[in-house]
Amino acid sequence: MAETTKQVITIKLKLYAPTKAKQDMYQTLANRTTDFANRYLGVEKPMRPKTSADAKPYSEPLPSVVLCQAIRDIEAKKKAKEFKRLWPGFNNQNFRVEKETMQDGGAAWKVSFPTLEKRVGVPIQVEKYQVKYLELLLAGGAKQGTAQLVKCGKQWYTHLSITVWLDKDEREKKPAKYMGIDLGLIELAVASILGCTLFFSGAELAYIRRHYAKLRRKLQKKGAHRALKKLGNKEYRWITAMNHRISHRIVEFAKVHGVTVIRMEDLRGTRWTKSQRKERRRDAGRSLHSWAFFQLREFVGYKAKLAGIAMELVNPELTSLTCSRCGEVRTSRPAGRWYTCPRCGKIKHIDTNAADNIAQAISGLSEEKQVRLTQKKRKKQAA
Repeated sequence: MAETTKQVITIKLKLYAPTKAKQDMYQTLANRTTDFANRYLGVEKPMRPKTSADAKPYSEPLPSVVLCQAIRDIEAKKKAKEFKRLWPGFNNQNFRVEKETMQDGGAAWKVSFPTLEKRVGVPIQVEKYQVKYLELLLAGGAKQGTAQLVKCGKQWYTHLSITVWLDKDEREKKPAKYMGIDLGLIELAVASILGCTLFFSGAELAYIRRHYAKLRRKLQKKGAHRALKKLGNKEYRWITAMNHRISHRIVEFAKVHGVTVIRMEDLRGTRWTKSQRKERRRDAGRSLHSWAFFQLREFVGYKAKLAGIAMELVNPELTSLTCSRCGEVRTSRPAGRWYTCPRCGKIKHIDTNAADNIAQAISGLSEEKQVRLTQKKRKKQAA
């Protein structure tokens, strides 16, 4: 029997043209859920309600299922002291995804969930990449998790979590083929597979980061705290969208070339000290930690897993100093954008050379990966 592994994904489904009355109802539902969450936190832990019946005295009218899910969501965030927003949540028993086949052969999708008045069915706008997961869910090939009703800008969405099972044996049957990804500033990411290279420039990032830094300075001088918060949320959404686009292209690139393992640098612990920050001042668009590299790594990881591709982290030491062809190590990093080997004379783009070294894991797998492998080995031995 094939061994399987699971991956939880969240898909963002846009509610299609809800009426003004429905939007007002969703907003009221969200406001009451948030108010209940903060009242709940104000109660001593031993006295906190455990069921929807116990919770009703602490809340304005809300569906019992929303109250129960709110309690679970609050308890999951153990360090929370106050909620600026807790979106209404639903479990897999009271949130449904439905599909209706049209006369022209097309499909109309909708979701249904309980609200303040009654259960409502709402048409949703489904993107092409989301259809396969919804079809899999309806066919019983995936497990539905919780869903949240969320407002982003002026639009309402449902964030639906789905557990997908993946066949590990299919991946293990393929011959190993590695792709290395080098992360940096001038090039955000460089993916390399045996001479085939994909570059993601950091020019747009640098411009956008400088733009937001300039706006923040202006707003800080004016003391516009609400506008600052709104600006921060907008910048975060832009970063997340960019990381989604980059990770998607990286995984598609890997699939086209038959890659079985993606290797990336483990950049934990690479932050500069206070003295280093003074010596190496950079503008707002070029700071290593102004870009969410960890988020990018997570996005590549889960997208790769869904595609049947493994991901490993490697130590970043010497990846930029070593010749990927003969293994010669330079004493200092090249000044320009090209790596010239002092021994074999090979000339290669410095980031491509580093990506090839990462693919070969010349510095070994990272401690995080080694710990996971050791734990897995011990579990097998115990079994």
